[in-house]
Amino acid sequence: MSSEFFNSIASKWQLEWERNKIFEANVDYSKPKYLITVPFPYTNSPMHVGHGRTYITADIYARYLRMKGYNVLFPFAFQFTGTPILAIAESIKRGDSDMIEFFKNVYGIEEGKIKELGDPYNLAEYFKNEMMDTAKRIGMSIDWRRSFTTMDPRFEKFVQWQLKKLREMGYLVSEEGVIGYCPNDNFPVGMHDTRGDIEPEITTMHLILFEGAENSYNFMVATSRPELIFGVVALMVNPAANYVIVEYKGKNFVISEKAYRKLSFQKEMKLVKPISPSDVINFKAINPVTRRKIDIIFSKYVDPSLGTGVVMNYPAHDPFHYLALIEANKNLDVIPVVKTEGLGEIPAEEVIVETKDPAELKDFVDSIYKGEYYRGVMNETIVSLVPDFLRQFVKENIANKRVQDARKNVVELLKSLDAYDVIYEIINGPIYCRCGAEIVVKKVENQFFITYDNPRWKSLTLKTLSNIDFIPNEIKKEIEKVIFDLKKEAVGRSRGLGVKIPWDESQIVESLSDSTLYTVLYTVIHKLNFTPNDEILDFIFLGKGNVNDLEKKYGINLRSLRDEFLYWYPVDQRHSGRDLIQNHIPFYIYNHIAILGDDFLPKRIVINGFVRVSGRKMSKSLRNIYPLFKAIREFGVDPVRVSLTSSVDISQDLDFNESIVTTYAQQLKRVFDLIDSLISLKSSTEEVRVADKWLSSKFKDLILIVNKSVESLDFRNAINIMLYEMYNILKDYFDMVEIPNAKVIGKIVSAWIRALAPFTPHIAEELWHKISNTFVCLERYPSADEFDYYPDAVFEMHYINNIIEEVKELEDIVKKKAEKIIIYINENNKLKELVKKAIFSIEKGISMREFIAESAEDVKVSEKIYAIVSKLDPSIRNYLANNDIKEEDILVRNMSYLLKKIGVPEIVIYNAEDPSVPDIKSKKSQAIPLSPSIVLL
Repeated sequence: MSSEFFNSIASKWQLEWERNKIFEANVDYSKPKYLITVPFPYTNSPMHVGHGRTYITADIYARYLRMKGYNVLFPFAFQFTGTPILAIAESIKRGDSDMIEFFKNVYGIEEGKIKELGDPYNLAEYFKNEMMDTAKRIGMSIDWRRSFTTMDPRFEKFVQWQLKKLREMGYLVSEEGVIGYCPNDNFPVGMHDTRGDIEPEITTMHLILFEGAENSYNFMVATSRPELIFGVVALMVNPAANYVIVEYKGKNFVISEKAYRKLSFQKEMKLVKPISPSDVINFKAINPVTRRKIDIIFSKYVDPSLGTGVVMNYPAHDPFHYLALIEANKNLDVIPVVKTEGLGEIPAEEVIVETKDPAELKDFVDSIYKGEYYRGVMNETIVSLVPDFLRQFVKENIANKRVQDARKNVVELLKSLDAYDVIYEIINGPIYCRCGAEIVVKKVENQFFITYDNPRWKSLTLKTLSNIDFIPNEIKKEIEKVIFDLKKEAVGRSRGLGVKIPWDESQIVESLSDSTLYTVLYTVIHKLNFTPNDEILDFIFLGKGNVNDLEKKYGINLRSLRDEFLYWYPVDQRHSGRDLIQNHIPFYIYNHIAILGDDFLPKRIVINGFVRVSGRKMSKSLRNIYPLFKAIREFGVDPVRVSLTSSVDISQDLDFNESIVTTYAQQLKRVFDLIDSLISLKSSTEEVRVADKWLSSKFKDLILIVNKSVESLDFRNAINIMLYEMYNILKDYFDMVEIPNAKVIGKIVSAWIRALAPFTPHIAEELWHKISNTFVCLERYPSADEFDYYPDAVFEMHYINNIIEEVKELEDIVKKKAEKIIIYINENNKLKELVKKAIFSIEKGISMREFIAESAEDVKVSEKIYAIVSKLDPSIRNYLANNDIKEEDILVRNMSYLLKKIGVPEIVIYNAEDPSVPDIKSKKSQAIPLSPSIVLL
């Protein structure tokens, strides 16, 4: 259907909300406060549907709590910092045709305007305005007075103040370290600097130095298994790769050209000359531990970009190494170094007998490695492999030791032989900077780091997680693991937009380090009409200093700023996507603990799954973004809000597609039309009938469930009830009555509109103004207490609907539409008493087996009665326990409804206890109380 219906209504009410300043939140001590925040977006592209899911989820909850009587602040700001904006601006500036076409065709920006976006400030400002416009168009209930950017002087002073605090505490240091690094842009990189938003994961690799034999060059070999040095019988190089000779620590080593390009950023290496692989295999090397002379062989399985491009060959423990010997036609010793329960003496040989398929071998390599590391013990025979002067050390510290323990001692042995070093590798590479260069690991001196690996700080952070409510709950374990594994975070960048490091203005604070505590600014930024200094920030956020002296000194009402902060903080609910679990969320918690303390930790953190478009993950750097403005234009505001937040559970990934949004749009229009028709009903009655009682009772139950669902952020369940269950119940109601009850319908219209308001605020506002001149977004959220509950009516309709469902099931079984229905009922008083006994048994926790044993009736009858009663709602059971039910009266009273819903011209009711009635298809005896027997004719 056309999106114009929804968007015209949305535009109308968005203007009214803005004109009436509906969402401006001010201190009000008469109400409980609630501060909801979302991570501010990078302004290097339009707001996309991934943003939409996180931000609209937060908005729905903000609107819900406002209607529950909370004073809700929902602020928003914009991230200009870092390289993402710079990278895109530079692409445009150099005339990147793909980028320019993407801006034209996907973002809909005119070519003349695109040229202006080659300036990073223009780009950031352009998309800031676009994002603000889109946030308003999607109906976010933001207090825009509190908006700012990360280029704002007030933000800059705040971040510099924050960094100084961390430095004073010893949590921000300058030291040597290794970092992910862009060799083109010459600065450290993190997740938001890379294509695909991938955080470089750096690991340490053992480096073993092999001497060359017979005037050969030396060899530098990286490995994750130094303990297998005893079984190394050769070194391997790739025949198709380029190799070079490099000078390192006064010696010449053979490594691959690709390895040199990487390692030159970690080590002080000097390129001597290239060398061909065919020359390399003419050399020999000396195993530094066994002192045996070993060959250099070719292997196509060597990755020249990993490690040094030279690999140790330990054929007993790696199927690829064993296969390499076979393919090189080398008959070398196979020396088992580790013995492992469950594996053979030479596990690699056993694997090669089974398969030589590289894809299958990889799984075996992983399995052997894990088995040997966790269960393996070093062979005592390795003692005989080493020279005499090493045997005592090997015997006492390595032989017969568990691999996990022996590895450390092997490293110590190699160090004592001057044959050991380390290098660093990006284990999830290759990763590419937004500029296109492959990220390398660089060793740097005097780099500024935030020490997220500080043991005390890490311990405090892990302990305080128990004070934060995580949704979904299992996210807590993920965050615990991330915090446990966190290392130092490089703070500075040499280029990009952002805040300058206060003690080194040549460095820009990187984009994850400047976005860890900024949410405190939301509390005061609208009143902070000057650039604060450290003394002022100390007072506002830490309460340091004498307020009278400070106000006299600066001529500023600092007390009101402090009061604003204390009123609004801490953040009650922080919303984020899953991508920020690896960095922002832990950093956010760390910094709050360090600077503000436990009392100001966020109370709740909500994480939603990713949004995919047609099954593909979105990424700005991969240029497959689905702009939110496009979704609004194509489908309409309220359908997009519902489809992005309520089509799956919050923890699940969501696939945004036309089918889902269109389905919601169509149902929203049906609900709108039905409510509209209820508002304009021309005839009604004051009589309260069974149908009216049932309708009131059902809405009481559903409003209670909707409240619980929204409170727990189970939006999927809430929206299914509001769009489908409520709609279908009203349809059933109008099948029961010709003239509705005015009072009940009035309550339902009011409650239904108010229940929808957080999710579909625009059509809710449109409908509300047909019955009121107030804003529905400021009304009270509906409560179950607004409706009366009638257990007799609930039971009656439960009974009738069960019959309707059973008839339809029977029609499906016989694959024939009934022309006439026979219903046998059983009004036997003895069996009715048994029903009541079953109710009492269930209430007392008596099992079916015990109930049947105590019953004097037929086992099958008792079993059936117990099963029927156990499925009833407790309120219905309570009603049945205290009332006598006349099933025939219920059927007669609802006959017209039954005929209409089943679609037959005739229904005949027989009392199964009456011997004079016919026993059609021998069904008469099957009827028991609450479970009539049904015959289709």
